[in-house]
Amino acid sequence: MALPLEQISNQEKLNLILESVLSGQPDLNALVSLASEAHDEIRKTASEAIDYLSDVHCELNLTSPSVTAETIAYFLNPEHFRPALLPVLLDHESAPEEAVLAFVSTATLEIIPHLLENLDLLQTSALVALRDNPGYRRWQWQSSVSSIPDEKKLALARGEQALPEEKKLATLVLLASDLNAEIGSAAESTLAQMEDIECIQLLADPALEPFVARYFLNPTIARPGLMPILLVHESTPPDAVQLLAFRADEKIIPALLENLDLLKTTALISLRDNATYLNWQKEPPQQGVVVELDLLELMISEAEAEEAKPFTAEVDEEEKAGSLYSRISKMSVAQRVKLALLGNREDRGLLIKDSSKSVNRAVLGSPKITDSEIENFSAMKNVSQDVLRMISVSRKFMKSYAVMKNLVKNPRLPIDIGLPLLHRLIINDLLAVSRSKEVPDVIRKMAEKMYKSRRP
Repeated sequence: MALPLEQISNQEKLNLILESVLSGQPDLNALVSLASEAHDEIRKTASEAIDYLSDVHCELNLTSPSVTAETIAYFLNPEHFRPALLPVLLDHESAPEEAVLAFVSTATLEIIPHLLENLDLLQTSALVALRDNPGYRRWQWQSSVSSIPDEKKLALARGEQALPEEKKLATLVLLASDLNAEIGSAAESTLAQMEDIECIQLLADPALEPFVARYFLNPTIARPGLMPILLVHESTPPDAVQLLAFRADEKIIPALLENLDLLKTTALISLRDNATYLNWQKEPPQQGVVVELDLLELMISEAEAEEAKPFTAEVDEEEKAGSLYSRISKMSVAQRVKLALLGNREDRGLLIKDSSKSVNRAVLGSPKITDSEIENFSAMKNVSQDVLRMISVSRKFMKSYAVMKNLVKNPRLPIDIGLPLLHRLIINDLLAVSRSKEVPDVIRKMAEKMYKSRRP
């Protein structure tokens, strides 16, 4: 009796694959199981062996009562799709429903025609999944456009023939990828010449097709003015936003930073790894939102931590009243960072007490922050030590004697920061610190010692 696959060595598994193929009667279940092995060589060899098998042989195995659900799911993976096997896969009683639904809901333009040929084999849930598949909707659009004569396509692409508003963007986007280069070029030109305001009005359509959003998020085509509507639209494919964040140039990066609160964690990570953004850090623009790399890193860490928390709905009376505090408490880290950078004095006054270091840093980095605000923050006894530390390491803030004096007098200031600052205090302030009952004993005693040494 043969040992289970998990009990034989890697070399024996490789030999088994070879012997199975040479026998002329390979065990498809075993090959599929080996094709999911963690060992690279085994996985690759098994996959190649399956690819070598003819459709006829695979169909014989798939119709066998002994075929496993794992084997059927393997061939329902788009990467292993074979059109000739689709009827057998969909009609098999062992076909896992979740695998069929996943296959149908993500079917590409190349696969959809084959599904349509086998509609009678799809269960109601699969039909619904196909209907909602963005690829199917694009296939429908593409089919309607492909039937148009080239002469008319060119007129539409050039904008010489009017299109209904609800069809304008989708038709032009499809024409932009037409096999006829003249038509494609004309459609691209027409789209590029459309004003942002017109595009925004059309992109705001709740029935916006995902492939249209994807087109306008293409890094070579993206426009700063369209970012807010595209990033917030439900039809926007998340992977398209992620790709844009990774490849955005100097023109788009500021627009993404202006809309940080609309970026998901994956997009924030892609922006962090963007080569242009990393280079942009060396000489950021004087205007607009400037988000430093370490701040973005903090945002990513905290966003990931927030996503890991279970959701809890908050419905207290204060929130219902819509107070500033309650609105801020419901914001994500990215939203609070954006508010800290672009909000008003009252916003910053609340956000400086936020538990997130990312938000604290954004407050202190706001282009709108004033000297008087920094003075107030340095004296506050209800902010975290991290806030006081951030202020103390800023050359810009520490040019102010009032800020430095406030920090030393602040009982929350870490001792390692307070001690060096004592040397910069004038004698009267040293006396005040030496008499303070709020500062740590180490700071008070050192201030007293320094005062005595300077006293005439």
